[in-house]
Amino acid sequence: MTVDRDQLIAYALGILPPAEEARVQAALETSPELRATLRAEREVLLALTDALPEVDPPAGAEDRLLARLASEREAGTPAAAPSPRAAVPARSTSWLPLAALSLAAALALAFVVRPPADPLQRYVQIPGAATQAVTANGNTLGQLVRMPDGRAYLHLSQPASTGRAYQMWQVQAGVPVSLGVFEGQGFLLAGLPPGATIAVSVEPPGGSPQPTTTPILVQTL
Repeated sequence: MTVDRDQLIAYALGILPPAEEARVQAALETSPELRATLRAEREVLLALTDALPEVDPPAGAEDRLLARLASEREAGTPAAAPSPRAAVPARSTSWLPLAALSLAAALALAFVVRPPADPLQRYVQIPGAATQAVTANGNTLGQLVRMPDGRAYLHLSQPASTGRAYQMWQVQAGVPVSLGVFEGQGFLLAGLPPGATIAVSVEPPGGSPQPTTTPILVQTL
């Protein structure tokens, strides 16, 4: 099945109906590229919780929010935010206060409905992020944002040509290993060691098992 970005983020938030969740899960089991995209989207959602200020909520705010969500579910109306449990997938949340998780869920839902027009700025504005231009053959191809938690975001200035897609690779012992196809012009890199070498090639839609073109960019993180 085809899984679009909104479905994938809804899956990460745990707010899909059971039947649709099962279909997305089946697609993930057969698509390494889709799993890589899911990991990237989860990192974005986790960054929302990391950016929340550590403040005490007003007295009774948690109970009021949970009661409102419960009443909306019983009435069959769309909830303003997913349950706190589902807000942060694949990560322990015991250290976060319940109110912070509820706010994170609301922020994440707003991200699904109204994704930022400029994803590059979302990462540039993270405290401690450092941005550099990436070049090849004297031409500036885009920008690389390095974040203090070890993640990096590569944003290319121009979209891939019609009928083509950018694909990200990690070069390990001289062998390219696919990290997935770009979402638009940007790619979030997470879990790579310092000094890792990445490369970008132009491939058919959906990507290739190995590069079919000469990389347009090779960069050391």
